[in-house]
Amino acid sequence: MNLNPTVSIIIPTYDKGHLVSRAIESVLNQTYQDFELIAVDDGSSDNTDEAIQGINKRMLA
Repeated sequence: MNLNPTVSIIIPTYDKGHLVSRAIESVLNQTYQDFELIAVDDGSSDNTDEAIQGINKRMLA
């Protein structure tokens, strides 16, 4: 992983667990790879945190 990425992608979200996974997957499927991805959950009450953590766990496996 590049410690000084060229691009920072920030995805703010609130109660969008059903959409945040699609947004993150879209970023990860791009051909350009010199980026950092920051997902910011503003205290959602739905499954947003679980959706983000699920992708995180898959990437680390």
